[in-house]
Amino acid sequence: MLLSRRTFVAASTAGLASLAAAPLAGCGLFDKHVDILLIGDSIMNQTAAQVKPQLRAQKGLDDVSTFAKGVNGTGLLTPKLFDWQEEGRALVNQYRPAITVVLFVGNYTETDLFIGADGTEVPDDYSKKFYDEWGRQAEILTRTLQSANTIVYWVLPPPFIGDEGKRREGLLRDTYVQLAQRIPGVGLIDGRQALADAKGDFTWNLPGADGKPVQVRAADSVHLTEAGGERMAREIAFAIGPRLLDIRRQNAR
Repeated sequence: MLLSRRTFVAASTAGLASLAAAPLAGCGLFDKHVDILLIGDSIMNQTAAQVKPQLRAQKGLDDVSTFAKGVNGTGLLTPKLFDWQEEGRALVNQYRPAITVVLFVGNYTETDLFIGADGTEVPDDYSKKFYDEWGRQAEILTRTLQSANTIVYWVLPPPFIGDEGKRREGLLRDTYVQLAQRIPGVGLIDGRQALADAKGDFTWNLPGADGKPVQVRAADSVHLTEAGGERMAREIAFAIGPRLLDIRRQNAR
């Protein structure tokens, strides 16, 4: 089964409502500051709610606060559907997070094509032009977020199914790795570590807590089951927890 051009969008556009997990008590009524901001698409929607309990299980982070916003079917090249450049700016200015985690797996559209830096439409063929422009927009968003003094982490994509899926995953992964190389201070969280098999490839099932296989990918092969979202959340929490502790120690001096 190969990933079609619509795979990343079709299963999610019906639910374009965003998921927002409000900060827990401990912040003042008018104080919107949180420790962690989580933004992205439907994969972030399926992951974000489980990040806070994973972080709170770590020593010294039992009071961690988060805010999450995910919009299904959106990406960096779909501003008419949802403008993440403007939303990213608004969110970091409102919530002033110590750390921001960004997760986008490549949603695009066949009908409302993005106009790239060269003034022409970016085709929906997931070619070099697509990933060049995706990287350009990722850099703009990263610098916008960093301007609010938040540390930015990008989540490298989990494996996608089939040869075409592997091609797209590799190109998107390279795009984010190159982004981190260009911009100082950008962190990376590996979705492959959370959801790949022992060879780093796509898998439907992974061992659960009891060692028995648990389904981690939904039937469309792109989205996550509850167990898959928990694994992705754990990977995010393992990556950013120590960094948040360091920030807190520095601020306490």
